[in-house]
Amino acid sequence: MKTYGKLIIGAILLGTIFAFLFYRDIKAEVNDITNDAEKLYLFQVGVFASEANALNYAQNFASEAIINIDEYYRVLTCVTPSKANKEKLYNYYQKQKINFYIKELPLTTDMADKLTKADQLLAKTDANAAINELCEEMLKTFVTYSK
Repeated sequence: MKTYGKLIIGAILLGTIFAFLFYRDIKAEVNDITNDAEKLYLFQVGVFASEANALNYAQNFASEAIINIDEYYRVLTCVTPSKANKEKLYNYYQKQKINFYIKELPLTTDMADKLTKADQLLAKTDANAAINELCEEMLKTFVTYSK
């Protein structure tokens, strides 16, 4: 009887160790997948307490929108749900010598659906005018549907 008890305890301990290792591995992968799919990247170039100052500063950019979050007016130059386009825009603004901050917000399915077409076009172009026009379109969509 003691032999069976030791085997049962050993099997339970071994199963617990395997379950822990499996859970830890799967949890990290699931978090990576879900976090990537649920982010909207906002390219922010300024934060102001005054709307007048934000409006004045926003005139310096080809594509711009002003949103009010937490009682501050944030000047945005583009938004994208795509990680690849985030990198593309990062490099684009670096070349333009524009100081920016990438703000991440949760992405709703509705917002993702509205931004899909413009985001796909953004991935296919390298022309500055086209990038600015697509960013302007995505900003208008973001402002419209985020209210």
